[in-house]
Amino acid sequence: MENSTETQLQQRMGRRLVLFPLPFQGHLNPMLQLANIMLARGFSITIIHTHFNSPNPSNYPHFTFHSIPDGLLKSQASSSDATALIRLLNINCVAPF
Repeated sequence: MENSTETQLQQRMGRRLVLFPLPFQGHLNPMLQLANIMLARGFSITIIHTHFNSPNPSNYPHFTFHSIPDGLLKSQASSSDATALIRLLNINCVAPF
């Protein structure tokens, strides 16, 4: 019979969260804070992000980061129309995601 610690370790193995934060100011930091909480609860964390407002992976060596192309031009990325930007991200990120 296995001891409690070994059983808990086996239960945690394979528990992975994939997080895809919106690339807007104020979205990334709370998502990374949530990732840290979930890491402490035994989850492995993968962060999917676009090139637009991407995090610095060296600041979070315990997470796995995957960058996907967002296909945004600088003029589109700097637009103040958040709805149009989200629409473009939804269209441009479907295939790479």
